Amino acid sequence: MKEATSDSRIAPFFMPGGEPGILLIHGFLTAPDEVRPLGEFLAAAGMTVYGICLRGHGTSPEDLAQVHWQDWVGDVHAGLNRLHAHCKHLGIAGVSLGAALALYAATENPVKKIVGFATPGRSATRGIPSSWIARIAHAIPFIPKIGSDMHDAKARRERFIYRRIPLRATAEMANLFEAFEARLPEIQTPTLFVHARHDRVVPAHIVTQIAARLSAPHELLWLERGGHSVILDSDRERAWQAARSWFGNTRNSTA
Repeated sequence: MKEATSDSRIAPFFMPGGEPGILLIHGFLTAPDEVRPLGEFLAAAGMTVYGICLRGHGTSPEDLAQVHWQDWVGDVHAGLNRLHAHCKHLGIAGVSLGAALALYAATENPVKKIVGFATPGRSATRGIPSSWIARIAHAIPFIPKIGSDMHDAKARRERFIYRRIPLRATAEMANLFEAFEARLPEIQTPTLFVHARHDRVVPAHIVTQIAARLSAPHELLWLERGGHSVILDSDRERAWQAARSWFGNTRNSTA
């Protein structure tokens, strides 16, 4: 688990193909390698895939501490614009932070389908207001990242992830969660939620509450194996297949 530098795992990737075009968004503290296996799976099914790197990720925790949540939203908009130059129909899949960004961005972009893996909400920050987290960050800028609920030990060792958490960035993430939850009733994009039933980072009741507030058609797929990093963990292939099926219907859309 390196923090750093010339590492192929941090590079964005673009896999040209046919319709639809799918934007993949990694999670908090991680990098594009988190979503690359899914990207390869979707590309093999003939889709165009773009995996972005959110600002502050893939470099250092110090860089992440300087980013605002609106910067991440801007990264998603830019990624969708690039995809739109190649594809008529667009979809987004995001992991955790990436799932929140996908839902938020769908209110401002012509997206046909969304897949949210391990979708968080405001209660994922244990009810601590973002303003409190920001105040704590002045005294304690970083805390160590301890432990993981990933069941697949090999995947846990190989993925890129920061080993220190910048509390200022955590406050920004909490602000994003508040903003995207406020927009849930506005979302008209059909959404598939994929969630590990035993996720210890985002408990099952959180995604259930989010899905209930969504006005768009939606489905919820529960995975019985693995933890929060559902896209890389023990039931990953089932998660990928569900995403492929969900997005595969997009190409038949006439809208």
